[in-house]
Amino acid sequence: MTSLLRPLLDAPALVVYVVGGLIIVAETAMLPGIVLPTLSTLLMMGFLVERGTLTWWVALVVCVCAAVLGDQLAYWEGRVLGPRVRSSRLGRRIGPARWDRAEAVVARYGVPAVVAGRCLVGVRTLVPRIAGSAGLPYRRFAAGSVCAAVVWAGVELFAGQAAGWVAFSC
Repeated sequence: MTSLLRPLLDAPALVVYVVGGLIIVAETAMLPGIVLPTLSTLLMMGFLVERGTLTWWVALVVCVCAAVLGDQLAYWEGRVLGPRVRSSRLGRRIGPARWDRAEAVVARYGVPAVVAGRCLVGVRTLVPRIAGSAGLPYRRFAAGSVCAAVVWAGVELFAGQAAGWVAFSC
């Protein structure tokens, strides 16, 4: 999957920002997005920051905005289509008991559940939908989504930048 990102190593900065942002949005906004290489994308963008191709603050803003946009789309999908998502193929695969448990966790913990969900692969795609279908108030969800996106993107970009620093200093 990460070989799909290889062409971006030599692409112009604008292309990297756009493609990286689209991958991040798609991961959360679309259920099949669960297989997209967002971690690899963020690490690569951090590497390109160290290489001088990208600018740190622009990369951070692009990644945070993309993550928040994807979360918002998924939240409203859960809010509007919650029962349909539960009865979809994915919902049946998860099972009613796990779905109920996930909704109970999000309803009980709210923002901390949203923040923790952003940091877990696979769960990141489902938590916004679950928050929407569980009736988590939008303001609380949005606040958690923004905080989580800033931490998640910042840490992953920094890790990619550190890897680039190590690679260039050897």
